[in-house]
Amino acid sequence: MTADWTRGYASDIDYTRGWYRELSPLWLDTALALAGVAPPQPTEHGPVWLELGCGHGLSALALAAARPDMTVIAVDFNPTHIHGAQRLAQAAGLANIRLVEADFAELAEDTTGLLPPLDYVALHGVYTWVGDESRRHIARLIARRLRPGGAAYLSYNCLPGWAAAMPVQFLLNAYGQALPGPKAAAGDQARDLLLHLLNQGAGYFTGNAAASARTDRLRGATAPYLVHEYMHSGWRPAYHAQVADDLAAAKLSYAGSAAWVENFPDLMMTRAQQDMAASAPTRALAETVKDYVTNQPLRRDIFVRGPLALDARQRVARLGALRLVALGEPGAALPDFTLPLGSPDPEVSRLFHPVLAVLAGGPATLADLVEHLARTVPDWGPDSAGCLLRAVAILVAGDVLSPCLADGQIQAALPGVRRLNQALLADSLPGGAAPDHEVRLPERLASAVTGGGVMASVEEMGALAAHWAGEVVMPPDALSRLARLGVL
Repeated sequence: MTADWTRGYASDIDYTRGWYRELSPLWLDTALALAGVAPPQPTEHGPVWLELGCGHGLSALALAAARPDMTVIAVDFNPTHIHGAQRLAQAAGLANIRLVEADFAELAEDTTGLLPPLDYVALHGVYTWVGDESRRHIARLIARRLRPGGAAYLSYNCLPGWAAAMPVQFLLNAYGQALPGPKAAAGDQARDLLLHLLNQGAGYFTGNAAASARTDRLRGATAPYLVHEYMHSGWRPAYHAQVADDLAAAKLSYAGSAAWVENFPDLMMTRAQQDMAASAPTRALAETVKDYVTNQPLRRDIFVRGPLALDARQRVARLGALRLVALGEPGAALPDFTLPLGSPDPEVSRLFHPVLAVLAGGPATLADLVEHLARTVPDWGPDSAGCLLRAVAILVAGDVLSPCLADGQIQAALPGVRRLNQALLADSLPGGAAPDHEVRLPERLASAVTGGGVMASVEEMGALAAHWAGEVVMPPDALSRLARLGVL
């Protein structure tokens, strides 16, 4: 009998090729500062960062390219994923990344010295997609390897936000377990049934708007997304209080959210709702009450091993040094920002365009923005700096702004970033073929400026591939945004 190395995790189809900005140490450090918590303090040898369940390793590869000062370790139990990532790392000449095929049980014991002491551990879309045994291994691994003061990032499906749609997942996964053959085909059958039930007015859907909306969104879902989002036997959303209790065994405490806006309670809840959350007997239950208020289906939590609070002076100094860069072209239309309470407060939203006007001239620190806006914005008052922080967090949430590395770090990162992006496009567009609707392009390209990845349009990727093939790119400014963001 062949052993099942998957431990109930679907592996007969490639994981989605995603990039996740929240995994970046720069991003996490800023989120911690917003929450008033000191970030990790790496040794003189630079930060050591580990991703558990890295999939195709695209986030890890981007970080390795953009942060040559950092040791990047990325682990996945799927040998196909690791093999592909190793090939890209070799093509890009990245010497500061280790790509490891292992499961969490092996790493938790780590008798062969695979892992050094760690400053950051990151898990995107793993913790509530695996079973209880794997979750225990994750907690044990973090307890053994994360340094005091180190940060662990976990994004996970949470309750009660997922509660209404759990029957959707049950049917998709049940078909995957019951039908022979590839899970993608079983998932298609289950999706067709769900959509038919929706269209025929099944009572579950007529009485459940959230489940109806989630099922309707499955119409255009790709097979990799369908399988890896829904079809694992260990799939089980959790309340924040449960996750916090699991990680308390590793001496981890909840520090804040990697979704910057969520570190401002007034952007998420009314005053009465804030008071209800604050009255909870523990921090974990306060966060859980907040989840009842906002009904979010996904949390992006940062836990710290031995957190230290920043005093007001330290927090102002850290946030003032934050560099920001505009991701779009000057004058581009802003997206519609919708918070749990609706549109942003006018005192906050009035700062969007002044902030972007300053950043049109290049990256600037938050302290620079405060100094400039205090001179130019009418009615700037004692509360305006707090409004500016909120405006920045909202613009970052909308992918309008990004944290930005220092100039010296950018220059050091450019060679590796260029090589990685060339390798990514060569992998997606063999022979220099132009992109079309059937080509699987990367979701993001590596950026020396942001220290991670940035979104690029199909047209920009096509122009970039043509540029590297020695062709004349038209219009001449087709690559101006990517050049400004340190992509080429």
